[in-house]
Amino acid sequence: MRVFTYPVTEHNYRVYPFLLFLSVMLISFVVDAGQALYGFDSQAQVNSQAQMALLRQSVVPLNSLHDNKSIIDLIGQKPLLLIGDSTHGTHEFYQQRINISKQLIQEKNFKLIVLEGDWPNIYTLNQYVQSLIPITAQQALDVSNPHTFWLWNNVEMLNFILWLKKYNEQLPQGEQKVSLHGMDIYSFKQSRQQVFDYLQLFSSQAAQQAYQRYQCFAFFNNDLHRYGKAVRDDASLSCERAVVEQYVDFSACRYPCPEQYSFIDRDAFFCAQQNARVIKNTEKSFRLQYRFADDTQSWNQRDRHMMESLLASMTHLHQPKTIIWAHNSHLGDARATEMADRDQLNLGQLVRQYFAKQVFSIGMLTHSGTVMAADDWNSPAKIKTLLSAYHDSNEGFFHRLGVPFFVLDLHQSHELTRLLNQPRLQRHVGVVYRPQDEMAAHYTYTRLAEQFDAVIYIDSSTAVHSH
Repeated sequence: MRVFTYPVTEHNYRVYPFLLFLSVMLISFVVDAGQALYGFDSQAQVNSQAQMALLRQSVVPLNSLHDNKSIIDLIGQKPLLLIGDSTHGTHEFYQQRINISKQLIQEKNFKLIVLEGDWPNIYTLNQYVQSLIPITAQQALDVSNPHTFWLWNNVEMLNFILWLKKYNEQLPQGEQKVSLHGMDIYSFKQSRQQVFDYLQLFSSQAAQQAYQRYQCFAFFNNDLHRYGKAVRDDASLSCERAVVEQYVDFSACRYPCPEQYSFIDRDAFFCAQQNARVIKNTEKSFRLQYRFADDTQSWNQRDRHMMESLLASMTHLHQPKTIIWAHNSHLGDARATEMADRDQLNLGQLVRQYFAKQVFSIGMLTHSGTVMAADDWNSPAKIKTLLSAYHDSNEGFFHRLGVPFFVLDLHQSHELTRLLNQPRLQRHVGVVYRPQDEMAAHYTYTRLAEQFDAVIYIDSSTAVHSH
């Protein structure tokens, strides 16, 4: 761009100071415009270089998915580990948390893994790894919801439950085995049937009473969406009282329970009670979903159910060291995200509030690659290309570092914590991935160092391996 200059002669020297001032201002305007248009800012460049230098000296590069010593050292003696993933359908995330879990089981005596999965399905896996039912590993995995079967019915999980069964088998007699428990809320029909089946063993009358209570939903053809809409318009149609009474019958020992009778199998009773809890909390979740204009309350109900289920499992198994697998959106503290602005909470927040310094949380992030996901909730999953992460996101920030695979302790220095608590976008991909609407559908702002204690970053990742 040419800058206007005024020639100095004997006729205009008196106005020269003014013209000099005008020229300086014009040059300043051009520079400012260049900064705005082209992003040129020397101070910003210096700051960016300093940030990269701080980040580079803070990360611990990892050589493989088995290179977990630095991660295990970070966890230390904390008895409760949360491992989140930013995309459900990623091979590296499955394998990384499997390898970390194996190491914690072997070296630090962790005994419980709680998964973002439905109680009945994960309990079948639990029975398999504890050699309580005569089925194969593949049969154990085949019980999953057909719309999301790939979440658990994949090569990574198959190999893990084979390993876990073998590990449990070689434990000394009498030593507590490792358990797998679910904590999600989407098993209404399965859970209802399992309540009937359990009560039928003791009393056909008790089973019939449960059947009558749950028949409340038959009026809506057992369609919970239809139920939620109907109750929104007419509260007298609510099934709340029936499902609460059924759950209370278990929790108050109105049926023969282990606390009263030694012949009652603790695990079988607990399993039935958990199924009754699922039904009770699922009813409330769908009722809230349609009562309010957004899904804030139903989300909160779902994560409160996860917390209830976690505490119940830990109590049942005498407070073992525990690992939780779930999405980053459930395990990263909601108070450090946009969720808080919408009055949403999550499991990560509830766990931190309850267990305080006993918790260590890890989030996992990726920049690009492939992912297993569906176009919509009821659509079949397929391998999809994961778009390169947005430039100003956490993932984009880490990508510019040029280190393809690392773990980062977010609290190792005040400087680093301040840097990573600057609000940045973060990507969340669950069962569904919509790249055509990625910014609106999959990104939220977070303060990373308040959200997690550490992150594992994988620059390029691949889809989980389905059968």
